[in-house]
Amino acid sequence: MSLARKYSKRYSFEEYIAIEQTSEVRNEFHDGMIIPVEATTKNHNTIVTNFLLNANIPQLRKNGCRLFHENVITEVDAPKKKGVYPDIVVTCHEDDKLDTLVVRHPELIVEVLSNSTAKYDKTGKFFKYQRIASLKQYVLISQYACAVEFYQKMQNGKWVYTALSQMEDILEIPCINVAIPLSELYIDIQFEDI
Repeated sequence: MSLARKYSKRYSFEEYIAIEQTSEVRNEFHDGMIIPVEATTKNHNTIVTNFLLNANIPQLRKNGCRLFHENVITEVDAPKKKGVYPDIVVTCHEDDKLDTLVVRHPELIVEVLSNSTAKYDKTGKFFKYQRIASLKQYVLISQYACAVEFYQKMQNGKWVYTALSQMEDILEIPCINVAIPLSELYIDIQFEDI
């Protein structure tokens, strides 16, 4: 049975979670619709690994935070309910420790951009993420060039944008107290023409 046919009806978020527990592929939830998530590239996976290697996970744990990558659902209510799979999500909220499947209070979300998702990650998805009260920082990492976009929510609720494009630039993420040189983030990456 094709995915489009299997998932042609509208589902509740709870039904979606039940489907994800047994699904052989990852799916996102968009206002009742279940949509398959595309496979990632080696560059994408290497960038995620490089981020993890530089994220000081032991210190995160000491601070009561958890870092998850690629296979944990983040719930977004903005204005319609969504269930998405960020490439990396960090939560420090007590309620997220109780739920074994879903993060509802992220502080940091990181997305590695692909040709098919870059526009959505920079616009529609980010607009939805901005409505998450707990979210403090959002990072977009290109897999095709040395290019990182960093958004930080200020105390007044406004988002400040920083662009990094040199290997010697350092991605500073205050909410998890991490500074990652882009040269470390892009170790073993062979940039491809897009």
